[in-house]
Amino acid sequence: MTRLAKAVSDDLEEIAATWVARRDAGLTPREAAELASWQAEPAHAAAFAGQEAVWSALARPRRLGAGEDLKSEIGVLVKRRRRRRAAKIVSGSAALLLLGVFWWSSSRPVPVTPAPRSVVLLARHETLPDGSVIEAPADTVFTVDFSDAFRRVHLGRGEALFTVAKNKARPFIVDAGGVEVRAVGTAFSVALRAAQVAVLVTEGRVSVDQPGSANAPSATPGLPARPAIAFVDAGQQVVVNLVATAGAPTVAPVATAEVAERLAWRNPRVEFSGATLREVVEVINRYSDARFVIVDPSIEGQSLSGLFRADDTELFQQALQTSFGIEAERQGKQILLHRKK
Repeated sequence: MTRLAKAVSDDLEEIAATWVARRDAGLTPREAAELASWQAEPAHAAAFAGQEAVWSALARPRRLGAGEDLKSEIGVLVKRRRRRRAAKIVSGSAALLLLGVFWWSSSRPVPVTPAPRSVVLLARHETLPDGSVIEAPADTVFTVDFSDAFRRVHLGRGEALFTVAKNKARPFIVDAGGVEVRAVGTAFSVALRAAQVAVLVTEGRVSVDQPGSANAPSATPGLPARPAIAFVDAGQQVVVNLVATAGAPTVAPVATAEVAERLAWRNPRVEFSGATLREVVEVINRYSDARFVIVDPSIEGQSLSGLFRADDTELFQQALQTSFGIEAERQGKQILLHRKK
């Protein structure tokens, strides 16, 4: 392939990747017509199919609910900004999505309203009257209902990690989608999905009930005694389907690394919108044990936008190298940044 032909091919792949990302973000009728017209050219259709395959293969969640988490997370950011971004997604950045990083380069920045150049997103941390603690992403919705007989939290949307203060006389109950998770003193997370409820226990033991199921008949109001459909111990998880299925849910062990990954939302995340590399580095260095140093003045003003974990040095370094043509060389606790040669 000649140099000119390769340049044309690369440009076509970039355009196709942009269309795939824009389509997944939602197209207006006019944009959908534009995409159909563009795909009428066989070479364009082939490029689109190729980028779509990359997106489908690489962006597939490695863990239960990862895709839903990302979609919800991005939706909150979009609503807060009240604008639309055109995303340029290439194979490298799609791979980074698997690692918990979502980057985009704005090819046509058109903010409708002013937006912060950088925002640090921290998980909610709420201490309940009994000393129990709830940690949750910003878009999680829950209500608390405490009485003399029990402590109840209704999870209406999203997921949360519960660290429960011990009190045998007042069981702690989390209700999510009709599934009840009960504990006396333990730590566990509950994630409410479109058709499932996932329960992950990090300490102690919980019982999982589904009052409306055949296994757990409806009982009297208050604090009913009904047979649990599952008991889950520390280091285990169970997924309860909210649609009618045969058989009881299966309790399965979870590796320590997967537990950390499932609860990665507890770590600080940073959202940048058109920030310069220097601004990004200043924020990252507040949370990183390593220190990024820009040794090439020509890249200081490079514009970056994205959403990623603020405390993960390796992922940030990989994002710079894969998506932005910036070389990152580690020397001790310093990571030197310069333009790739």
